[in-house]
Amino acid sequence: MAGDLLQFKLSKNGTAETLFVAGELDISSAPAFEHAVGQALDGQGQEFRVDISGLTFMDSTGAQALVRVHKHVERLGRQLVVASPTPRVRMVLEILGLDQVIDVQA
Repeated sequence: MAGDLLQFKLSKNGTAETLFVAGELDISSAPAFEHAVGQALDGQGQEFRVDISGLTFMDSTGAQALVRVHKHVERLGRQLVVASPTPRVRMVLEILGLDQVIDVQA
């Protein structure tokens, strides 16, 4: 079911990696999101980008998944960058204060 809610595409350009995420990030799809990030991380490079321009919805469980991913990426000595949130998703990040913890770029 989560496969229907979220779609992933990994793009690599040298050591730069971007995981494109589209769909709904919520309680039913958060585990699939965390798994996709874990699979995408190869342990090399500095910045790991998650492009969420395709997210149409994110609830607090999805936001918690982002926090767990952030911590996981940092444990590997890398930096998580959340790129291109939609206005609705950016609002969730701002309300929860996650834009102060995670590098969120327009």
